[in-house]
Amino acid sequence: MENFIFCLDGKLSQSKTQFAFELRKQGAADIKKTVTRTTTHLVVPDGDLNESSKKVEKARELGIEIVNESWCRSRFSATSVAQAPRMPIGPSVMLAKNYKTQNVHGWWVSEKLDGVRAIWDGQRFWSRSGNRIHAPAEFCAEFPKDIVLDGELFGGRGNFSQTSGLARRLDADYEAWQGLEYHVFDAPFVEGPFEQRMTNLSTVINGQRHLFLCAQSPLKAGELSARLEAVTSVGGEGLMLRKPGSKYECKRTSVLLKVKPMHDAECVVIGYEEGTGKYRNMCGALMCEYRGKMFKVGSGLTDADRRSPPKIGCKITFGYFEITAAGVPRHPTFKRVFEGRV
Repeated sequence: MENFIFCLDGKLSQSKTQFAFELRKQGAADIKKTVTRTTTHLVVPDGDLNESSKKVEKARELGIEIVNESWCRSRFSATSVAQAPRMPIGPSVMLAKNYKTQNVHGWWVSEKLDGVRAIWDGQRFWSRSGNRIHAPAEFCAEFPKDIVLDGELFGGRGNFSQTSGLARRLDADYEAWQGLEYHVFDAPFVEGPFEQRMTNLSTVINGQRHLFLCAQSPLKAGELSARLEAVTSVGGEGLMLRKPGSKYECKRTSVLLKVKPMHDAECVVIGYEEGTGKYRNMCGALMCEYRGKMFKVGSGLTDADRRSPPKIGCKITFGYFEITAAGVPRHPTFKRVFEGRV
C-alpha cells in the first residue's frame, strides 16, 4: 500500500478526515483532494457510486481504479498489511502566527508552554515534522487509544533543553520521563469548532497519569498585556490565542496566534554565512558574538541588508525571546545597526 495514492469522493460513513487518517495508519502514500495522474484509487461510499461526480468521470478517463470504503478496510486491514508507522496528520500540523495588533477580544487564551510539540496517534508520539518520539510505554499507559491529540511535552518552565533532550533520545527511560507531562490543546480529527473540540477533550482527559488538558479562558478587552505579564513574571514563555469557532487547520494560520515578549540586546558582527536559494550570492545570515557566545542572525534581514550587510566589527541590535542554558540567544532577529553606547 505504500505506493497507493487515494482520492476520496462522496459522503463516507465517517468524515473524510477521519477516513484519511485510517488509510494513513495503514501506510497510504498520500490522500489527495482531487484526482490527478498520480492517483491510483478513488474511494467512493459503499453502494453509492455517483456517476455524475467529476472525480468519478476523471478517474474513468485516467483508468484509475474505483473502490469503496469496505474494499479499503478488507484489503488494507491491520492484520493483512504490516506497515511502518506514519504520522497521522501528514507533514504539517496547526501552526501559529505572531500576534501584532489584531483585535483579539473574546479569543481563547492559554499559556504558551516551553516544551516539545507532540502528536499522540493513539499508540505513539510524533514530532511536528513527522519524526517518532520514543516515549516509555509506562508514560502513556493510561492515554486514550481512539483519538488523535495535539499537545506539548512539558518539563516545567525554563526546562526546554532538558525536555528536548529527552524527546530526541531513542532509549525511552521512564525514570527520566517521570518529570514530563503531556498537555493537550487540540484534537485534529474531532469535527466542529474549537469549543466543541475542547468539550470532547474534557470527557476524554480525566485524571490520567501524565496527561493534562490545557486551561482555556476568554480574553477580556484590554487585558492582554496584564495576562502576558502575569505569565512571564513567573517564568512562562508567553500566551497562545485561539479564535472562537475556528476549525483545526494543518498549516500556519491566523486563527491561532502566539504572544511572546521580545528582549533587545547588542552583539558584534564577526562574519557572514553565504545565502542559498533565492539568497544566493547574498548574505544568508550574520555570524555574531554575544557575551563570548557565537550564533547566527538571519531572521529580520531585508534583501537590501543581505546585499549590503553590516560591516564586520560593527554592533547590531537584535531581538530574542530568552537566553538558553548554553548562553545563546533563542530565535535572534536582526533589528538595526546599533548607534550609541552599549
